This record gives sequence, structure tokens and C-alpha cells, in this order.
Amino acid sequence: MHARTPPAEQPVAPALQAWLASRLPGRGPFTMTRLPGGNSNQTYTLADAEGTLVLRRPPDTAVDSSAHDVLREHRLLVALEHSDAPSARPIALCTDADVLGVPFLVMEHIEGHSMTDALPADSPPQPEAARQIGLAVVDALVRLHAVDWRAAGLEGFGKPDGFLERQVPRWRAQYERVRVRELPRFDEVGDWLERHRPATYAPGILHGDFHVDNCLIAFAPEAEVRAIIDWEMTTIGDPLLDVGLLLGLWGDEDPAAPPLSGTQGITKVPGSPTRAELAERYAAQATRDLDDLHWYVVLALWKVAAVIEGAYSNLVAHGDDRSYTRALESDVPALVAQAAAIADRGGIS
Repeated sequence: MHARTPPAEQPVAPALQAWLASRLPGRGPFTMTRLPGGNSNQTYTLADAEGTLVLRRPPDTAVDSSAHDVLREHRLLVALEHSDAPSARPIALCTDADVLGVPFLVMEHIEGHSMTDALPADSPPQPEAARQIGLAVVDALVRLHAVDWRAAGLEGFGKPDGFLERQVPRWRAQYERVRVRELPRFDEVGDWLERHRPATYAPGILHGDFHVDNCLIAFAPEAEVRAIIDWEMTTIGDPLLDVGLLLGLWGDEDPAAPPLSGTQGITKVPGSPTRAELAERYAAQATRDLDDLHWYVVLALWKVAAVIEGAYSNLVAHGDDRSYTRALESDVPALVAQAAAIADRGGIS
């Protein structure tokens, strides 16, 4: 995994060293380094003379819910291991609280770049880099959505029945729980989503937070997604919501000054592939009906606005004065405005 500034090593607890030695005979001793990013689970590298592994564990502040996420992530990675979806191979799962105090999983380390607003040194110049990355992430999404989730052992992993019907009530309730201001057109967009909801959909694996930042990309020589990461929000639902989120936060077409400029920031350059071009790439390979694609883009943007308004409410209530939260004062309304604009014109372009 790629980090722009090398973080410091930290001691490896003796109980963890012993557990790793029992699961990986001949390996170790390991050094441990925390990687940046990841709001739900903490990610570390484990390095020894033979190579590097990755450890994922819940944060100390939310053990119960995040522990469930680790178990779900392990189950998902096991299901994907022999599929065509780009993902890291799971190596071991620990549920013994005597080792770290929380469940954790160990997986293979994938060489690749997780990019936000800066390109790695081995990438081509813009806008060629954005073009290659756009094609690569769409191809990765197609491969993920093509996985037969039942055959992969994911029965019961989500609740596909009524998935679309639950979306608007769920995210309306999320907004109401954190509401500290009026968001112009938020309720109007929610009503539009209810009126135009697709009548049917084909259930599949929904990553739930799919964008460029959650892909490990290598240039070999052209961009390819080596692994999709951060599976905490994955479920069995409507995979087209992944497409909607990718496209909604892609590029700089609408509006001229996009909200959340750091998310997929490397795509917001003149000459980047358009949303329509990426949609055509997906449609050429997938078997899903894209007639209502703009609905999924609107839902994705509206949902993100509802979720991150919670961070803005922390700024208002508790003075969470980070640059990210300060920017939400304008970013959240801009997300709703962008969703409304796409709903108004009835298309992504």
C-alpha cells in the first residue's frame, strides 16, 4: 500500500508475535507500521525478512461495531479469493481477545498506489493518467459486480430484498439525527428519488464506498487496479450504487468547482474522461440495465451529503476545527446542489 510520508514503526506486542509465529511457521520477528487513512478500521504493515503483510483491526474507540466489520471483511475476502475481483488474499483471522484485545485479520500486502489528489512518480502525465485510471477502475468494478455472490458463499451477507426501497428513508433519518441547518433542496431531492426509484434491480456485491482512493493502482505500464480495499461498507445490494458514487465524484464537469475536491482529486483535470465515457465503458462489459444510471448518481451524492453532514454537525457542536470539517460548510450543500442538477436534467451529462 502506498503512503506519501513513511510513518514510524511501533513495537509489536509479544502476544501478537507469538500468534503470528503459530500461524506463519518460519516467519518473523515482525516490525509493525501504521498506515494513514481508514476511518472504520486501523491498517498496519507487518514486515519481516521474508516480506510484508497487512493487519486490519478495529479502532480502540469503537470496538463492538468495528469488530463486526473485521469479521465481515474477512468473510468477504475469503469469498473473493478465487474470483476475478481484484482483492487481497486473506491469510488469517484472530478472534482471541488475549492477543490484541480485539479481533483482527491478516492479509497479503499488495503493491500499488492509493491516490487522492497527487499522482505517483511512475504515472504518465495528466490527462493521460486520469484516462488510464478511469478505465482501470471501471474494469475493476465490472469484475467485482460479475462475481456470483451466492456461489461465493455470501448468502445472508446482506438484505437484498427491499434494498432500494430502504435507501431514502435510511439516509433521511441519518440527516435528521445530525441536522444543525437547512440544506437547500435536500428534501426535494429525496422526494425525487422516491418518485423515480427503479422498479427492479439485480442484486450483487456492493462495495459501498467505491472510488479511486479505495483502489490500489499500479502502472505496468498502463494503470491497473491490483486490489480494491476498505470493504467495511460492503453488502449485497444494488451494485449500480457503486457506479453512481464513482461517477458522481468523478471529474470537474458538474459543477465547475466540485465539492470534496480531494476525493478523486486526480480526476478533476481538463481532458479527464467524462462520466458518460466511463458509463459506456461499464455498459460495454456488464450486463446490467443502465437506463436509470442518473438516479444512482443522484442517490450517491445525496447519501454522501447526509453522511458527512454528521462531521459538519461535530464542528458546530464541538468545534472540530480541521480543514476537512470546515470545508463541509460549503461542500455538503454543494453535493446536494449537484444531485439536484442531475435530477433536474434527467441525465449525467
